[in-house]
Amino acid sequence: MRERFRKIQLLFCLIAFSGLLTGCASNAPSVNVDETQDFNSINSFYVKSPLNSVNPTLENSIAQTITDVLTAKGLTEASQNEADVLVGFFPFTESKDNGTRLNIGLGSGTFGRSGGISIGSVFSIPVGEQFTEYQNLQIDITRESTFVYSASGSTEIKANDAITVQRALNELVQSLLDNYPNTKDK
Repeated sequence: MRERFRKIQLLFCLIAFSGLLTGCASNAPSVNVDETQDFNSINSFYVKSPLNSVNPTLENSIAQTITDVLTAKGLTEASQNEADVLVGFFPFTESKDNGTRLNIGLGSGTFGRSGGISIGSVFSIPVGEQFTEYQNLQIDITRESTFVYSASGSTEIKANDAITVQRALNELVQSLLDNYPNTKDK
């Protein structure tokens, strides 16, 4: 009996640990590169304004960071009609319930050898901050209406001031474009 309890305990710990690792990995950027593309033939880019324009100052900062990262990778900025690829981005904010609650159970019951009846209710009381705010960003790079590179990710917003959000987004842009092929050494 004691050995079986230990096995169940170990199994529960493994499941909880796996869930914890999965939860930590969920904020990692998602990147997809079209390997059939000849990235050596891509020399210039144009950054388009987002369709969901909400904060022009923040969007200009994102566009400038995209420009800086792609320039550092060997590409040159060009007009929309002359660029080899078009870069689109889509920023949006999301709030997630972090589920921090204190549960209190009240009830009474009768238990016997063959079964039992329990009557009661559970109160759930919020404890601390209930929502975490995330800034999400998707960057798509297209060539002649074909996706050549797509990346999306999110960053937790720790403060609501514009400077903190701008810094977090700039770091997110850099992480999303890290895997874009470097053409600087052509």
